[in-house]
Amino acid sequence: MTCNPFKSNQQSNAAQDLHSDVVLPLLRRRCQILCAWRDSPRRYTDEKQKVECESNSIQQTLGAGLLEGITTTFGTASYEHENLVTDQIGHKHDRQLDIPSMVQEINVLQGKVDATEDDDEKRALEEDLTGKILWLCWCGICAEANQALPKVVDFIWKEGNIRGLWEISAIMDSVEYIDRDDNQTHMQRIMRDAGAGTSKHRLLLAARAAEQAKWSQSAL
Repeated sequence: MTCNPFKSNQQSNAAQDLHSDVVLPLLRRRCQILCAWRDSPRRYTDEKQKVECESNSIQQTLGAGLLEGITTTFGTASYEHENLVTDQIGHKHDRQLDIPSMVQEINVLQGKVDATEDDDEKRALEEDLTGKILWLCWCGICAEANQALPKVVDFIWKEGNIRGLWEISAIMDSVEYIDRDDNQTHMQRIMRDAGAGTSKHRLLLAARAAEQAKWSQSAL
């Protein structure tokens, strides 16, 4: 389980407690319905459709990457509870991130955007800025999810409805993937570029320098 680097321990625990009070009873109810599919097939079908609808909705957002880790964790929880190792959502990116440094980079980029008059450079800087903000948010979400999942599994296990998590996992895994629209694909790309340290602005300046060198060589 990772520590959320975006909050103090006290803040993180308070937030987790609040989320648990709201979410866990709803999840327990869902697991109860999905576990009783033989007794109430109609209720099971209705609940299954809700899970499918929610999964489809998440697929259309930048949070789609959360589904794989949740599906894996829920799917293995029914028979590996005692030795459960939560699938780390976000591939430990939250631990690689220097938060103060990232915030400083965002502030510097914002200053460059405000000071730049060249349209192409401004667009490239805006893309870098947006990507870093999205990446910072994504790492925070991953940290929260990685902290919450073991608690969720433990709660449902103690309630005696652990098969319900397996049912949720199976339903989520069976949902047909729907291609994201161009805007979502673009936002996903710039977020991943930020995580990989790729700068559109640096690439633009490098391309301009290469083009200038080419013309200078031709002139000789």
